[in-house]
Amino acid sequence: MPDYAQGVKKEVAEIKFLIHDLRVEGFFNDILHYHVTLNTDLEIYNLEQAQILHEADLQELKRKLGALRKAFHDYSNAVKSFSPDRTVLLLGRRYIDTIHETCHLILSPLWGRSDQVLSFLPEAARSVRSRRHYRNSISWLYGVHMRITAFREEFNDASVREEFDIAEDINDFTQDVVRGYVVEKSEARVELQFDRLDAAVIVGNRQRFRRMYFNLVMNAVDAMSGRKMGVVNVSTAVEGDRVALRVHDDGMGMAPEKIQQLLFDRHTLDGELHSLGFVFVRQTVAEFGGELSIESTEGKGTTMTILLPHLPGKTAVSLDPALREKYRLPQKYRSFAAEADLVKKPSTITTVADTATPTVSSPEEARMDGAPATGGIERQRPCGKLVLESYRSSTAQFPGSIFAIAITEDDRVEMFTVKPYQRDWNISHEDLSPMHFQAIHRGRLEEDELKRPILILKPPQSMLEYFEFKEVHEPDRVPERFTRMVRDECIRIARKLIATGLDPQIPVHLASARQFFVASTEFHGTEPFLLDLLAHQKLSVEES
Repeated sequence: MPDYAQGVKKEVAEIKFLIHDLRVEGFFNDILHYHVTLNTDLEIYNLEQAQILHEADLQELKRKLGALRKAFHDYSNAVKSFSPDRTVLLLGRRYIDTIHETCHLILSPLWGRSDQVLSFLPEAARSVRSRRHYRNSISWLYGVHMRITAFREEFNDASVREEFDIAEDINDFTQDVVRGYVVEKSEARVELQFDRLDAAVIVGNRQRFRRMYFNLVMNAVDAMSGRKMGVVNVSTAVEGDRVALRVHDDGMGMAPEKIQQLLFDRHTLDGELHSLGFVFVRQTVAEFGGELSIESTEGKGTTMTILLPHLPGKTAVSLDPALREKYRLPQKYRSFAAEADLVKKPSTITTVADTATPTVSSPEEARMDGAPATGGIERQRPCGKLVLESYRSSTAQFPGSIFAIAITEDDRVEMFTVKPYQRDWNISHEDLSPMHFQAIHRGRLEEDELKRPILILKPPQSMLEYFEFKEVHEPDRVPERFTRMVRDECIRIARKLIATGLDPQIPVHLASARQFFVASTEFHGTEPFLLDLLAHQKLSVEES
């Protein structure tokens, strides 16, 4: 029996499960970026009074997000350092409360004023063009607000059980929340489809059922993170006295060992921040009296099947319709992602990681062929090609593109964002990635005096934020490690940019080269140098 079945262990596990499922950081990041853009637009178009009012709202949001980051830092440190359960519980609740308060601020009709001021801006304004993505983020955060409220109610009454129709609820929750998440997380590359939805009334905690279903969809989307296109099929089918919920993806599939790990591993959650979703799925399936199975073929896809008991003869018509509406998003927040007139987004934000950061791209970019990563196994977005194409598409007087990138030690793209310079817009890395701009490598591709492209690379600004972003344990956070990690990551970035479409002969200005490449005398006093030279430097592991 796992150690989270009862008492304080169970409370801590429930806090961890909820935090793992909320996936808010990327959405808050996008909300902040949108309002930075909106405030800039108000200034550009001389809406002075609106800009002053909105600036006050923007500063309030920044304060809230600062408190949010601190709350998560305290919580994650407590978990990773194996602090006492009561401490983890206290800090986890504090973090959830801070999320709830931040959602409440953003959702307040008296804050942000975007609906009112957008009507004064022309269609060409960046904030007007990106309002669809902003509304998707708002819709998601409203769902987060609802889930936290329900979680609090559940803590006060752990025996929350009700009858609901599985097909009706999956349809509602998918249209209100899940579809928007899939669109944003997968850069509109993954399509979510219903094969069939047989009606069947089941009994249990509806909010936990939704979170379980959402975890299945998240796993399916994650399985296709390196693919150009993908489909997730969802179905419910009555099979005798059981109803089968199936979620199928055409992703990379899993080995038998991985299936066994998902179905049976994890006897303790101590020290764990990640890989909690399937533990919650298993626990919830058991609470509903169901059975879970996984069928998967490597290279072809995976089907997750949950068999749940249902009430024969009971139909949705016999249920209280008011209960159904209780769990719906308000009409104004529904189905932004499903609207036909999707606005083309001017940015590309790609996250390929074990985090919940959402992703954004223009429709054209979302269809580009990926390029093989080191080893030819992983397929991923063509970062170098996108940097170059953003530079070429720039409408600024002095064209260029700005990007931010992070690469893991196993050569995966952990974060990648890029934008072209635009007319009358002096974009900064804080605009590009407000919550991470001090923790990741930043770059620009600009024209030199001969109107040829030249690359500018800058290392992370904050050692503390870099270590937090990379989840380095507290005792290992020393300057020597920072120098080594930043140096190695800079080399990996150069290799990745070349491997994904950037010319290795492009000249580079590398900020702080003497600090991070002390032993590489070829960098000293010779800038700019060729990108290929940086890519051919040896990593620490290659030197040992």
